[in-house]
Amino acid sequence: MQKIHNKFLSLLTLSIALLAGCAQQAAVHPQDAEDGLQSRQSGLDRVSAAFAFDLSGARVYLEPVTVAYRKRSLDLGSPLRAEDYELDEKDMARLQELMGEVLSERFLTPRQSELVADKAEADYVMQLDLSRFSLGAPLDPQPWMWRVYTDQSAYGVLSGELLDRDGNAVMRFSDRRDIGENFGSLGPGGRFERFTSITFWNDMKVDMRRAFASLDKSLQ
Repeated sequence: MQKIHNKFLSLLTLSIALLAGCAQQAAVHPQDAEDGLQSRQSGLDRVSAAFAFDLSGARVYLEPVTVAYRKRSLDLGSPLRAEDYELDEKDMARLQELMGEVLSERFLTPRQSELVADKAEADYVMQLDLSRFSLGAPLDPQPWMWRVYTDQSAYGVLSGELLDRDGNAVMRFSDRRDIGENFGSLGPGGRFERFTSITFWNDMKVDMRRAFASLDKSLQ
């Protein structure tokens, strides 16, 4: 009886593994399948890469990061405008620097790879974007809004695509990010904390480090 029971468990385990494999294969994004990219297990929403993908010792050029904002509904009578919740030119330069720093630290360095400033010298080109991006509050303080509390710094969908020298995609990833989602645990009532540009940039660095660390593990 014990042998029959063990055999049944073995068959059940095999069936579950096969079903899981089929489900994972079926979950491949159509564009990834068309480009020959295979889905990878990840803590991110979606990661796919070419078979036997290896970035060891590569030179990577980071394109300017793009940001697309989520449509925001402002209160009637509010002096704030939608553009008050957007990153200005100085902020975009800082975001570019932060992304390059974290990408290099958490994803490229473990592979003995590096960022290069000249696209012509690169083996690969990385394109990063934040879509549906929404700040918790304006980064520039207003004279009449010198103290603002929020439950998170920002929200956005982080996406990336790595292209080889011929322009072929060799890796893609995408993930929804609640940036600074837990920072309010020490605030008033355990829900909110004062929002400033300092907290925003600190939360961005922490969260991007988590995202690229997860990407690193997905491709090990």
